[in-house]
Amino acid sequence: MTLRPDHSNQADGATAGNAAAGSFEIFDPCAYECASGPWEILAEPIAPGPFANRKDFLVTPSVILYREDFRGSMRVRGMSPPGMLAVGLPLRVGDKSRYWGVSPGGGTLPATLPGALDVILDDGQEQLIVLIALDLLRRSLPEDAVEALERWAASRRLPVRPHAANAIARWLLTLIDAAKRQADATSLGILSRVLEEELPQRLVAACQFDSSLTTRRDASSRRRALDRAIAFLRDADLASVRVGDLCRATAATPRTLEYGFQEGLGLSPLRFHRLLRLHAARRELAAAQAGTTTVAEIADRLGLLHHSRFATEYADLFGEMPSQTLARPPLRLARPLLLRDC
Repeated sequence: MTLRPDHSNQADGATAGNAAAGSFEIFDPCAYECASGPWEILAEPIAPGPFANRKDFLVTPSVILYREDFRGSMRVRGMSPPGMLAVGLPLRVGDKSRYWGVSPGGGTLPATLPGALDVILDDGQEQLIVLIALDLLRRSLPEDAVEALERWAASRRLPVRPHAANAIARWLLTLIDAAKRQADATSLGILSRVLEEELPQRLVAACQFDSSLTTRRDASSRRRALDRAIAFLRDADLASVRVGDLCRATAATPRTLEYGFQEGLGLSPLRFHRLLRLHAARRELAAAQAGTTTVAEIADRLGLLHHSRFATEYADLFGEMPSQTLARPPLRLARPLLLRDC
């Protein structure tokens, strides 16, 4: 998908102390990857046509809350935020919408602890996303409640009462709307405290941990291997990582690691690592000013040393040559807009 000029990415907002609120709209999958921190994602359109993503957000020291909607269908894979519980509240979904291969609904909300991400975001989809620092949950809730949340999140779902889930969604939307209307320091400070003080209790109250739904307490060896590999890749030098490094870091056999990646991401470890580097190259090329670097320099920095192979894979994946991406005006949006210090 061809990148648009940088003026097509629009953002506005306000900050007050440790809180921030605002909105932004993204028209390029590459810019969407850049702006979506603390998620580390690879966005792949699954159908031709225009793409757009709009987010309205409220960020506090321990919570990132946003409502977003999409134009165009995307498969998004990557890594969920470290140190945070992620919960999705689907507001409007399509036939293609999937969270880790499962259609939303059925008395559960998609959720995850830090680990692998694999979702399909359908055209017209709208959702609320809540990222809660695990430290906040442990400070705010009894130990058994935190254990239940983490145990269920390890299965990538939270069992909820439908009416309670609707109520918490309405409450979160009210906070986002209030933050947009009253973006002064006093109001943002109040909204920040309300969100952090009430969200953990409201989330637990919406869940029905004593239902007939069951989940295993311990993840499989394949799932543990995948989660450890994701943790390793967060801080690794992508140019030098090999599958053997992943096996050593995860204490898993190549077969276990292969199965873990296939089950969690639908990719082999080798292919996921390759995609991480190809998408990283895309973001660097899109953000670079022509004349300040070269395609070869960026490729070499990411360990993509066979330049002709890199160019062919890049064109197959993104629909244009690396040199075409570099020749365009640079995208100004090359930072995570959901992080307070941006």
